[in-house]
Amino acid sequence: MYLKTEAGYIYYEVSGPQNAPAVVFTHGGGLNGGMFKSQVQALKDSYRVVTWDLQGHGRSAELKKNLDVPKMADCLIGIMDEAGIGEAVLVGQSLGVYVSQHAALKYPHRVKAQVSIGGLPVEKPMSKVVLYGFKVLMSISRLFPEKMLFKRTAGEKATTEEAQEFFFDSLQQMGKRQFLLMLAGQLDACTIRVPGPPTQPLFIVHGEHEMPKALVKANKEWHRSVPGSWYLEIPGAGHNANMDKPEMFNRELLDFLENVWGAERNTGRDNKAYNLENWA
Repeated sequence: MYLKTEAGYIYYEVSGPQNAPAVVFTHGGGLNGGMFKSQVQALKDSYRVVTWDLQGHGRSAELKKNLDVPKMADCLIGIMDEAGIGEAVLVGQSLGVYVSQHAALKYPHRVKAQVSIGGLPVEKPMSKVVLYGFKVLMSISRLFPEKMLFKRTAGEKATTEEAQEFFFDSLQQMGKRQFLLMLAGQLDACTIRVPGPPTQPLFIVHGEHEMPKALVKANKEWHRSVPGSWYLEIPGAGHNANMDKPEMFNRELLDFLENVWGAERNTGRDNKAYNLENWA
């Protein structure tokens, strides 16, 4: 299905029971909604599941200028409107975490909770180390031949061959020009000042082998700064942790979702807030 927006047509898919609690997945830069295939299979019998392609990715409209993250947040809510979803848990990966947080800040009544996979908080300035690494990445990306660039990127962000191949294929579909516009838009998003952190329940997830490595420290600090937040480091996984270790991620995601929607679904499950001692 397609949503008509100012940015062009945005592709999305919906599955699961129409009146079930909703979960919206937003992919990372250079990927597409297909990266959540395993999560859709795990959730679709009990949840209303939405995946979509950001502008410049997958089957959505091409980028003609830097990706606009706040505008993508509006598109996310527009998809929820078209799908008849009033409130949802937002699951983002990397760039998708920025989109989710902007949606949660602008439309707080539409967001039940958030799950961050390899993301960073929008309300905190990017650390000098991460910012420097990002700028280096952009410079290198302009110089590298497309195939070499995409092979390197896919190899750094995932630990399993299947996830690396998916990432490489997604990048090739995207092309280098749009990849650079996406990177520039992601850097723009890091400089947008917001009034404060989203207030919804939060589950912070990252892989053991994150790239850049500074993201691990940033995620632990994020967890400490948000009382009641859940935290999980997935052993053996990289930046695309939900793809590298789908069984573990799906199990813990389902646990979080049942906790969040527990009152509505009468599950009676206790809150299981993971801490650094459990998972560091």
